[in-house]
Amino acid sequence: MNLLESKVIQTKLEKEIFIDESTNIELKIFHDAEKNFPFYKFIVSIEMMRIRRNEFYGTKKAFFGIRVTEDLQSFNVFEPDQQSIFATKNEQERQAVMELIDYLLTESVNFKQLVISMVEKLNQVNVEGEKENKELKTKLTLLERLLKIHHEEIKFPLQKKLIA
Repeated sequence: MNLLESKVIQTKLEKEIFIDESTNIELKIFHDAEKNFPFYKFIVSIEMMRIRRNEFYGTKKAFFGIRVTEDLQSFNVFEPDQQSIFATKNEQERQAVMELIDYLLTESVNFKQLVISMVEKLNQVNVEGEKENKELKTKLTLLERLLKIHHEEIKFPLQKKLIA
């Protein structure tokens, strides 16, 4: 019997529930060729159930991003422009989101399996040209590094202090 892992974010209006299944996780990798600070970024989307007043209220996709520096030592979580998992969250709710992201990146078997399948697909790609080959090798290195990420390597945006 397989047990499902889930994480709950209790907000003022509802419970947002992430069930750790492979169908609830997507990962895309991009290269940001900023002149002064080149890095790669991952965009992660997760499907979450919504419960309001103890009744199913639908599902939603929520997103977060990870910027990885060229030296592969820094994994900085960021909020995407749309559908951010951090959107409209107070400090306590944001803390629950950070715990979910930490779990997903470091402990989720399904997330790791998704990354492994991406590595396998990239290993089957035939590229021609030096630039394309270098890009492919970099993506493989990034994904393999993502499989080995530790809690202490994940950096979250500075938390805003609540003013009393």
